[in-house]
Amino acid sequence: MKSNLFNKNGNLLPSLKKYWHIFVLMGFVILSFWLNFYAISKIGYGNAYYAAAIRSMTQSFKNFFFISFDPAGTVSVDKPPLALWVQAIFVMIFGYHGWAMLLPQALAGTGSCILIYVLIAKYFGRPAVLISALVFALTPAVVVASRNNTMDMQLIFVLLVSTWFLFKGIEKSKWRYLFLAAFFVGLGFNIKMLQAYMILPTVGLVYLLFSKETIRKRILASVISIVIILVVSFSWVLAVDLYPSNSRPYVGSSTNNTVTELIIGHNGIERLSGQGGGGGRIGRTWQRVRSGPQGTGGQGGPQGTSGQPPQMGQQSSNAQAGGPPNQNSSNNNTSRNNGQPNTTHNKNRGTPPSGGQFNQGGPGGGQGRGNGARGGVGNDIGTAGALRLWTSSLYGQATWLIILALFCITACIRKFNMKKLTLEQGVFAYWCIWLITMCIFFSFASFYHRYYLCMVAPGIAGLVGIGITQMYKEFRDKRGWQKWLLPLSLLATSGVASVYVWSYSALRTWLVPLIIVTAIFSLGFMAIHYVSRKKLALIAATGLMLISILAGPFYWTLTAVMYVPENSTMPYAGPELASTTKTVGMTANQETYVTADSATLSLEKYLVSHYKKGSYLVVSQKANDVAGFIVDTGLPAVAYGGFLGSDNSISLAKLKSLVKEGKITYFLISGQSGFNSNAEITSYVKANATLIDPSEYGGTISESNNSSTQFGSFSNQSTTLYCFK
Repeated sequence: MKSNLFNKNGNLLPSLKKYWHIFVLMGFVILSFWLNFYAISKIGYGNAYYAAAIRSMTQSFKNFFFISFDPAGTVSVDKPPLALWVQAIFVMIFGYHGWAMLLPQALAGTGSCILIYVLIAKYFGRPAVLISALVFALTPAVVVASRNNTMDMQLIFVLLVSTWFLFKGIEKSKWRYLFLAAFFVGLGFNIKMLQAYMILPTVGLVYLLFSKETIRKRILASVISIVIILVVSFSWVLAVDLYPSNSRPYVGSSTNNTVTELIIGHNGIERLSGQGGGGGRIGRTWQRVRSGPQGTGGQGGPQGTSGQPPQMGQQSSNAQAGGPPNQNSSNNNTSRNNGQPNTTHNKNRGTPPSGGQFNQGGPGGGQGRGNGARGGVGNDIGTAGALRLWTSSLYGQATWLIILALFCITACIRKFNMKKLTLEQGVFAYWCIWLITMCIFFSFASFYHRYYLCMVAPGIAGLVGIGITQMYKEFRDKRGWQKWLLPLSLLATSGVASVYVWSYSALRTWLVPLIIVTAIFSLGFMAIHYVSRKKLALIAATGLMLISILAGPFYWTLTAVMYVPENSTMPYAGPELASTTKTVGMTANQETYVTADSATLSLEKYLVSHYKKGSYLVVSQKANDVAGFIVDTGLPAVAYGGFLGSDNSISLAKLKSLVKEGKITYFLISGQSGFNSNAEITSYVKANATLIDPSEYGGTISESNNSSTQFGSFSNQSTTLYCFK
């Protein structure tokens, strides 16, 4: 008896044959969400700076609107509000949990995968769009950003929605769609400020070139769209800047307490020039793991060599760097992983790949930073230049298929007919310009984090899906020299990937052979098709080609899923994570949440036990000194200097007034002096407050050799607690 899946002729039911692409897409969507959300609770609260702000924002509408970092509403975070509003709303719905804050990013990552499908399917067919969706889902930087409480994936989702309206506007010749595209770009600005404007060259050029309207109408529509973008972009900015400054939080990381200056300075010029560190010098995430009511202790992960990658295959834990994730390894090796290393270890433990080329020490070699990479250890973006995206620290994050994308452009560019431009050509041009724009920026910008490279992913994904199907057709039809593009693109892409992966000794035994063997078999099937023209041979060749070119990015993506990031402020993907962090998802009944080492826990308990309602829990200069206290307690711990420690949210006169009113009792001074630190306040505290002996709260002050600024009051030199009595 035949299965119900078959009709009387022995064929699959027409509905299954007709909608096969939907089932494949559903599989990719499930894969994407699994990559983005699996064991997400083990990450804790992600970046504690934003986690503290979310907790503060849920305590009052004023804090919510002005995105206050602290419950007292003293200083705001240094980002626009929209993504943080979304996270706060999720927390209000589901409760204050780390997974609730991370869920919007995971959903945005998977939603973007679906949008990639929607944006391409209508113009280039189902195989192309399915390849594009898969490539996007398996981009390591996409998964890294989707598993963090930063804003990048929400931004990409909004920009892809804007792209959909742009294509619709060109197709229908309706201005309302173009204006909606502009509206969503403005929303993107309220997620990540000027980063949203990176697609404006793409949007503008494609609309002006491919719209069917007259030139005059195109220009007029573009001008109106720019106005809409500016109005939407700066609506919240003006609301904050026009609000009485003494009645709202100080605008964090600005020099004059305005969001306008924050946009131009800290989140603008400084990102291009690298001045001021761009906010990348501070690691700010703590984590404690406990099973039941009692916390588990233990040391951090294995220690790497100074400036070198951990030796593959020599880890003391069960997670072998470079090997497939071991889901049976113990996770009791790490007392806090979520962005914070154990400060008794070498300061360069598990240093990520260097900015050198593949042959310059391999991944992990060199110094902790390259010229122009001002983010410090863990934020290695190499030296600004045309070849930066080929360096070992960046290639593994997002640019595995950039060579393939170039072949795809070569295969499709000849179809352009400047005398008769079509929307299909416009869609292809859109992804080309997107990729070119992003590559130029990330090649020459002086400051960014590696996970920012998720912005490159839509361009690469779109081009690869479109281009592989085009090269497939040209090889199938033996069209001149173009027929060689498919095998040549495979050789180039797999060859470079093999050289890169070879730098990791443990990966030479399985991942490099996987890439090479599948490439060889793919070429073999191509040869069979070339001689015999068997369709199945070419289909097999294309499938094996996809395995070969995606094996590397897929494993890099898995490392971001299976291992808790050592630093959630500057997360990345790669085999290094296996030796510096714990494996997630093995222990049942385990709760992970943000906190710090035992000394800081003791201080926290001491401050809470002495807290008086209506006062501040503690005051310190930098956000990373107190973020964990806010996350753990929800009490008004204040960082008057904001993220960088340079904000002037509290003057000396104001400090004296607050002390007199009984608002400020405890003041924490750490060795982390911020840029332009307020020595006047520090001197006053030391001269007029009483130094508390650490033994009173069961702590000790450690003089660490760790020169990199880490999150945790007691991991820095000369950390002291003072009391105004």
